[in-house]
Amino acid sequence: MALSYIGGKSKIGKWIVPFIPQDIETYIEPFSGMFWVFFNMDLTKYPNLKEVVYNDFNPLNYNLFQCLQNPERLLEEVNNIPCQQRNEFPTPDIYKEQFISFQSEIFAENFSVQAYDYVVAAKYAYVLAQVFSGSKPETSSFIYLKGKYKSKYLTFRDKLSKPDWVDHFLKITKVENMDFEEVIQKYDNPSTYVYADPPYWKTENYYNNHDFDSADHERLADCLKGIQGKFSLSYYDFPQLHTWFPDTQFVWEKKEFAKAAAAKKGKTQNMGEELLIMNYSK
Repeated sequence: MALSYIGGKSKIGKWIVPFIPQDIETYIEPFSGMFWVFFNMDLTKYPNLKEVVYNDFNPLNYNLFQCLQNPERLLEEVNNIPCQQRNEFPTPDIYKEQFISFQSEIFAENFSVQAYDYVVAAKYAYVLAQVFSGSKPETSSFIYLKGKYKSKYLTFRDKLSKPDWVDHFLKITKVENMDFEEVIQKYDNPSTYVYADPPYWKTENYYNNHDFDSADHERLADCLKGIQGKFSLSYYDFPQLHTWFPDTQFVWEKKEFAKAAAAKKGKTQNMGEELLIMNYSK
């Protein structure tokens, strides 16, 4: 979708999707973020899919995805915000100035977003598009683009009218702002698939508007082990996982991936290992 969020799966979403059962009727992400796994799905391969549930505790994410259910209306507001074009170099000051203005406004301590606020959604998308992937949008600095690049905001704008992306936006049936356990229990049934991508162990403080601690990790584990449907759970490895989800009872898959887009000259590429834990076999 061209927008990145902390912990998002834009880099490895395509690896996760083949593990999703194709006979599901309900798809839910209790920690949706930018919904990258869903956007990587080929919807033609899920003929029974009737319910797609977006859920996120962050009210700005929640509002953005409410507005994405009407991409044509959101596009009107996105078009009102100028952004850097390819070959526009050096970067005009206006783009940084409006970035700082939007960032100061929507992340102010007393700011409260109302439902279906398309103006705020467009401003939030602009901020997300102008910071480095995976960084905290409320504190990150504006990215100055080189002349050969265009703003990710333009890519986001274009996708609001591209048929495949519009199909995904319109397939979202519910947008929720609930505790993960509540939303899982609300939509759980034998034909439900839950993809859970929680704040990772010992990184919980990276997220804005998130009160998630070690007890919540265990609460999530207990919740998932009790559902009627199927689940996939993303994590990095840590000792408690082996107690909560022993590999004799659950399926563990591992994927090595590059944490950064490219290694700096003279330095080794920063690699990581992603876990996918499932209560079913592929």
